[in-house]
Amino acid sequence: MWLTLLALRNRIGILMLSLAFVVLGITSLQRLPVDLFPQIQVPVAFVGVIYKGAPPLDIEQSVVYPIEKAVSSASNVEHVESFSKQGLGAVQIWFNWGANLDVGQMEVMQRITQILNSLPPGILQPFIVKFDVSNIPVSVVSVSSDELDERALYDLAYNTIAPQIEQIADVAAATVEGGKIRQININLDPALLSARGLSILDVVKSVKASNLILPSGDIKAGNLDYNVFTNNQFRTVAPIQDVIVKVNQQGNAVRVRDVGTVTDSSDIQTNIVHTDGARSVFLRVNKQPLANTVAVVDALRAALPQMFGIPEGVNLGISFDQSLYIRQSIRNLVEQAFHGALLAAAVILIFLRNLTSTLIISVAIPLSMLVTFVVLYFTDQTLNVFTLGGLALGIGRLVDDSIVELENIQRHINTNSNRWSGILDAAREVAMPIFASTVTTVVVFLPMFFIVGIARLLLIPLTVTIAIALFTSFFVSRTVTPALCYKFLKPEQEAQRALSSWLRAMMEWSRNRYESLDRSYEHSLQWVLAHRKILICTVLLIFLGSLMLVPLIGTEFLPVSDESQFRIVLRAPVGQRVEKTEQQVSEVERVLRANIPTTELATIVSSTGVLSQGRSSLFNPNTGPHTSSIQVYLMEPAKRTRTQVEIMNDVRPKVTKLFPGVSMYFDPGGLVKRVTSFGSQKAVDVEIYGHDFEKAREVIAQVKEIMEQTPGLADIEPSREENYPEVNVTVDREKAALLGITETDVANAVLFSLNGNGQTDPIIYTDPQSGNEYFISAWLAEEHRKSLTDLENILLTTKAGEPVLLKNVASLKLNAGPVKVDRKHFQRVIHITANPINRALGDIAKDLESAFAKLQLPAGFSIKLAGQIQQQRETFEGLQFAIVLALMLVYMVMAAQFKSLIDPFIIMFAVPMGFPGVILILFLTDTTLSTSSMMGIIMMFGIVVSNGVLLVDYTNVLRRRGEPLHRAVMTGARTRLRPILMTSLATVFGLLPMAIGLGTGAETNAPLARAVVGGLSVSTLLTLFLVPTMYVILEERFPRRFEVAPSEQGSASRETIPDPK
Repeated sequence: MWLTLLALRNRIGILMLSLAFVVLGITSLQRLPVDLFPQIQVPVAFVGVIYKGAPPLDIEQSVVYPIEKAVSSASNVEHVESFSKQGLGAVQIWFNWGANLDVGQMEVMQRITQILNSLPPGILQPFIVKFDVSNIPVSVVSVSSDELDERALYDLAYNTIAPQIEQIADVAAATVEGGKIRQININLDPALLSARGLSILDVVKSVKASNLILPSGDIKAGNLDYNVFTNNQFRTVAPIQDVIVKVNQQGNAVRVRDVGTVTDSSDIQTNIVHTDGARSVFLRVNKQPLANTVAVVDALRAALPQMFGIPEGVNLGISFDQSLYIRQSIRNLVEQAFHGALLAAAVILIFLRNLTSTLIISVAIPLSMLVTFVVLYFTDQTLNVFTLGGLALGIGRLVDDSIVELENIQRHINTNSNRWSGILDAAREVAMPIFASTVTTVVVFLPMFFIVGIARLLLIPLTVTIAIALFTSFFVSRTVTPALCYKFLKPEQEAQRALSSWLRAMMEWSRNRYESLDRSYEHSLQWVLAHRKILICTVLLIFLGSLMLVPLIGTEFLPVSDESQFRIVLRAPVGQRVEKTEQQVSEVERVLRANIPTTELATIVSSTGVLSQGRSSLFNPNTGPHTSSIQVYLMEPAKRTRTQVEIMNDVRPKVTKLFPGVSMYFDPGGLVKRVTSFGSQKAVDVEIYGHDFEKAREVIAQVKEIMEQTPGLADIEPSREENYPEVNVTVDREKAALLGITETDVANAVLFSLNGNGQTDPIIYTDPQSGNEYFISAWLAEEHRKSLTDLENILLTTKAGEPVLLKNVASLKLNAGPVKVDRKHFQRVIHITANPINRALGDIAKDLESAFAKLQLPAGFSIKLAGQIQQQRETFEGLQFAIVLALMLVYMVMAAQFKSLIDPFIIMFAVPMGFPGVILILFLTDTTLSTSSMMGIIMMFGIVVSNGVLLVDYTNVLRRRGEPLHRAVMTGARTRLRPILMTSLATVFGLLPMAIGLGTGAETNAPLARAVVGGLSVSTLLTLFLVPTMYVILEERFPRRFEVAPSEQGSASRETIPDPK
């Protein structure tokens, strides 16, 4: 009340304050960063270790397990996961929600440093990174040229382009894929080595010793002081051939050229990438975990044309841009909000029949939104699908307070010639219901803070945005609306006289329609009050009938978004060469281009085999040369007639039948899918825990069979593959010791002969032209490392310098070992993932659980459902608790407002009345019960209560004026019919564009809007009859005595009168 009085007394001040917020709001809006999701900091740290040449089992035992034990005791660690594959080990440390990740990262580093000495000597320094759970590149930069070959392109990308991209603010890494890595190769001939009594180790040692730069003190000569360096670094490739490896007994030098050739060539190509079918080189650009995607891509696009060191004829292009989907989603939400605002204004105009009134009320929408932008800016939030979704959801609700305020002011101005007192009386009358309805709408969101997991991070910004906007709309309705009414609002009769004849005729038609509706409502309510049992039975039947539909509505965690992309993982037989896999990938790409029209297909990018260098290889999903990841990028949804899933399902049978024995796994979606699946590749993730590999094979077969028989599952993919072919070299320690050969010598001789000394024992060659560094690597010439016989004949030298063949000091045994070993909770784990198709996730989970319960598992084995199923379960439990807590809080707020326990109890009957509407609309629109739709149900509870508050509050006002019960109920219901219908229809029509769910990214918020629209529509209809009926029933059963307010009775004293029956 005092707010309205203050606003009327200082109308200029209110105008200036409003203008200030408009200016601040527009400024904040321009500066707010735009992103897809709120700032999600998932508490995960990632420790990586490179151990070149080591098999997965060795890495698991000697590297991963010790690190797991060391880091698990760090504070706030929730659980530890890891994987080991050829030459790589990685440990993921998952901290508790809310833990400080920087502190956790430092503690993890300290614990790893403590155990560093106990790790194998051949490993590279472990590194730690904050792991972004989405881990999807924000952009893919392709490098192409007609003049440069693959080696030159890789060189340019790695040494020139990647460092410049990584200097861009908030870019975490630019990983080069494809191409050939330049390397100075010393190709040795085993026959020439044997003839001269040398092994590969002697060559590596000699070349390394000849390629160094050492400080050798300083010399003072005359007035000058000279630094002295012994500089023997190779400046060109040719002198490497002249390095002396040995001087024989005759005193002749044996040089490198005597035992092999030196070529300026490339390392073995382990990774081949294609862009639109042609071999290429590209860079995957990843952002920092909390960085803004749109800002990073904008900075990248601006930087590419400005890059230096790019030769003529080299084209830099962006093959994939994650920000496009974000921009389209945000633009779509803005359009939905704008259309919703227009529809809400149209509803107000039809009911109020006054353009001035409509404009006064509509001011609440932009003003509330601009104030919200100011708060978002100063609290370091982003403009994302959830914060903007909150505003779009609130569009219809933002005008509700102003509608109630203005409608009451209009009623008083029509009958009261004193403008000032009329507005104050009207404001006093609705002060409590407006405040109560705003608080109840906001308070239902409070329990959201008790939800855990990814849903909490996504939904809290939405709830906070709605709360800010609603509280702002309350203050607007108590200050700006009355001030504008005082200045511009005229009595209805006077306002209509000023209208043109056609507009007056239309308004007259609208008034007649409303009066007809009002009379119908009066007759219906009288009949209902006389036949209460029929109403209550009908309501109960509707409620129970809606429960019958619940099993027909599926459940899922979050609705699937069309992100205009899908991925195909190709797995050929284990051990297949990368060149053969590339041929199969080319055929898959050809089939995709033949079956997806150019109007729907944007780009196809594939990466075959594994990266051989650095930490980037940890994030490559491929497990070996037999695997490939093919990413298909589609046109935006507006330019396509089919969804990404329809296109994927169409090409699936054509691709999977191409190569017998080659597995193809399809996976729709990108960033949204990865974040909502919490880092899992797919929505369904079955975890099998157990140590024994052979027993695990049987369990995998059983689980896979169950999943194949479960309807609605596709792309069933086990993380464990068939074992990789291995050759185990077992050294005869006694023989080796007698010959003076150590096991390290044997291991290094085998590694260097087959793969070169490259990264393991690096010899660096610095190019004098560019200053770039490359490896000098000695290995057996390619023709001498093609068969197992070549392996047996690898040369070693004894202490005396005599040549010895490997087979004389070691035995070779053919074996097979795992391609990759995953671990979780200190146990080996196998993930079997799948995509749900045309069936709700909740139903699939029930089927799987009942089938797994019947399985007879070997001792030490267990099965658990993870991925989105686990997320859904945890979130739904949290949301159910939130719904119960929200209802309790709503009741408490109303009890405090009404100073009564009975009035809130009557109003609470409106809440379950929304449930049939929600169920019906979800059923009719084929929408699942997801986290989004449950949020809609919670929001709907807060809104439907406000209708009941308006009815009961005004009925109590009439009772205090001495009106009899039945007349007070009838008058109260008829008086409040217009504001209730206006607020409900404004909210419903304001949400209609979002509920229809057209456009990019609309799938996220459409279920939320549908739940509110359905629930509010049915609840409003039933509330208008049920609340008055329950009021009469309870008042007759438990009659109350009302105090008569002196202002309403014209007496100075308050007298208490009994309620007339």
